[in-house]
Amino acid sequence: MQFRAAAGVDRARQLARSLLLPTLVFIAACSMVPNMDHGSSGCSNARGIGPARDNSLTGDQILEEAFPELIGLHPIEAAERAQAAGHTVVFNVQIPGYGECWCVPPPEGKVVQTWWNDHGALFLMVEGVDLGHTGEDQPATGWGC
Repeated sequence: MQFRAAAGVDRARQLARSLLLPTLVFIAACSMVPNMDHGSSGCSNARGIGPARDNSLTGDQILEEAFPELIGLHPIEAAERAQAAGHTVVFNVQIPGYGECWCVPPPEGKVVQTWWNDHGALFLMVEGVDLGHTGEDQPATGWGC
């Protein structure tokens, strides 16, 4: 009887070991897949020279304005200044109930907030853009991405 119990434990251990590697590979592979959410992947996956989010940043550092001197500027002027400093710039354009991803400067509005995405690209939130469309119209990766 004791032999059967030991054999069952050995089979359970063998099964756990045989599943460990595939499980770890699956988890690692999934974490390497870029964000492919409809309408935002172009912005979420943009890479830049700003600080990438990692565990070393505190909550205050994450909430800090990334490039405060751009606030209040027209999106084209703000993008030109940031790009001249070497930054990759993407835009979060606020429309009712939705924040759109734009990889090109919107033609109107003003920058109201700045932050770094997870990969060091500079996000500029823009308000005051009269688009005449809804979030469902947005291209899969974002406007101009």
